[in-house]
Amino acid sequence: MSAGLDAFVNLEGTLKGFDQTINIILDESHERVYSTTSGVEQVMLGLHIIRGDNVAIIGLIDEELDNRLNLSNIKAEPLNSVVH
Repeated sequence: MSAGLDAFVNLEGTLKGFDQTINIILDESHERVYSTTSGVEQVMLGLHIIRGDNVAIIGLIDEELDNRLNLSNIKAEPLNSVVH
């Protein structure tokens, strides 16, 4: 699954748990860091607990499709902060 947070962060990992306030637990998580000059960098984080008030969006990832991506060829502007 992918979680977009409100502080310029895109985390991906295996959803292990959540509660009524959208606090989530991600296992085997990593952050994808986007750049306009180089490919996507993946920073390994491992087990990660995220407070629900920091979560902007959560989505399911097609792992087969995601594994076919060549992240070294993807260039993009860094994500903007979410405005409430």
